[in-house]
Amino acid sequence: MVNIILGNVNCKIVGNISDQVRRDLDLKMSYKLAGFEFMMQKRNVFGGWDGRFRLFQKNKSFPIGLLSMAESILKDGGIDYSVIDNRESVSYGEELDLKSKSFKPRDYQLDILERAFESESGIVRSATGSGKTSVIAMLCAKYNISTIVYVIGIELLYQMKDTIEGLYGVECGLVGGGHCDPSKQITIMTIWSAMSAFNKKCKIIDNDATQDSARKNKNLNKQMVIDKIRSSKMIIIDECQYAASETVQFLHKESRSARHRFLFSGTPWRDSGDDILIESVGGPKFYDLNATRLIKSGYLVPPEIHFVDVPPKRGVGSKYHDVYRNYIVENDERNDIICNAAKKLVSSGKKVLILVVRVGHGNILLDKLSEDYSVDFLDGKKSGKARMDAIDAMKDGDLDILIASKIFDQGVDIPELDALILAGSGKSSGRALQRIGRVIRTNPGKSRAIVVEFFDNCKYLREHSIKRIGIYRSEPGFLLKLPDNVKA
Repeated sequence: MVNIILGNVNCKIVGNISDQVRRDLDLKMSYKLAGFEFMMQKRNVFGGWDGRFRLFQKNKSFPIGLLSMAESILKDGGIDYSVIDNRESVSYGEELDLKSKSFKPRDYQLDILERAFESESGIVRSATGSGKTSVIAMLCAKYNISTIVYVIGIELLYQMKDTIEGLYGVECGLVGGGHCDPSKQITIMTIWSAMSAFNKKCKIIDNDATQDSARKNKNLNKQMVIDKIRSSKMIIIDECQYAASETVQFLHKESRSARHRFLFSGTPWRDSGDDILIESVGGPKFYDLNATRLIKSGYLVPPEIHFVDVPPKRGVGSKYHDVYRNYIVENDERNDIICNAAKKLVSSGKKVLILVVRVGHGNILLDKLSEDYSVDFLDGKKSGKARMDAIDAMKDGDLDILIASKIFDQGVDIPELDALILAGSGKSSGRALQRIGRVIRTNPGKSRAIVVEFFDNCKYLREHSIKRIGIYRSEPGFLLKLPDNVKA
């Protein structure tokens, strides 16, 4: 008989298992690092390590989130086992009463809550516009135990606090943005401040949210924050695609008392093959709510995605960085297409958001458009106040066009936006859907959203364009319009 010993962070198999089952556990609980073969050739290294990152250890331990995977492998291997739960029991408070009379939970929000309570941990895919923040608030109220809600940026920090306090009338602790109060039952915390408490740098790849300058926070009581992280009974991670990062993996391991771990995102997957790291934190996905379902229910408006065929250009280079700079950032013909599209949309009464990847690209478009229109450009270096001022200006009609970098990929809510120009290219499946989500929220008088996309005819970028088309086709509620000469 084999026993699986449960802890809050890790599990361990005690007893004999066959070599085949061990190999299956090793294979299923690992992934191959992207570009491994190239790295080994570049370093002239052959043989030895096979390039796999392993979560199943030699002592037969593995992360708690992979428990169901381990059980399935043992069953398939014909091994009898029992699960021994060595986790400390949790004392739950009475469910908090809803104080807001204006908030009426949607059916699917109640369904997510019920499924979460049954699952005890796991991943929720909840598309942009589904009210994910409200569901997180409902979950905090349902369990009513010591909880940390981790957020990626300053905007989400305050948005989460305001939502929970507004719905349930309880004061939330706040760690981040110059604040340090981890004493409340429910504490909202930026991962930047959490890592700073451990004297560690925050390592989040491909993120341009308003970084919390935790190092400048003189109010940060590091020991209080560490104690809160290590004693909380539940952790909730917003934008859980970052759970695969070194930073969130570290916080997961430090959450020694967390019996419940929930991860939320509109796009809980990555393109680097390491999705198992996300699952290792909280377990498998137990709810999948896509944008199409919300469009059919009237909670989102359908986007019309118009792809523009961009002419080829010679001499763009061979390396990706050079190609991107010459074909995307400094391509006058392509930038003129962007500006002409923006002008046409503004003239038809649309509120236009232009998303770029490189700051230099945003500055070029700003210079081209600012002579004729009221335009602002936001990037990761702008303060939270500057961002909120620009958002308010757009809502009030004082801005014709808002240009933004990756800070607008997630967490920013401007229902008034009804036109989007995706100027930056890219292949990330998660980011592609997040960006569309910026303009499909409902608003009075808004029946659809216009999205301008680009089919780029050059090395690397053509494949990225084809991949984005495939991503959009995964949502039947998206209306896709391609140029006649594009076959994808």
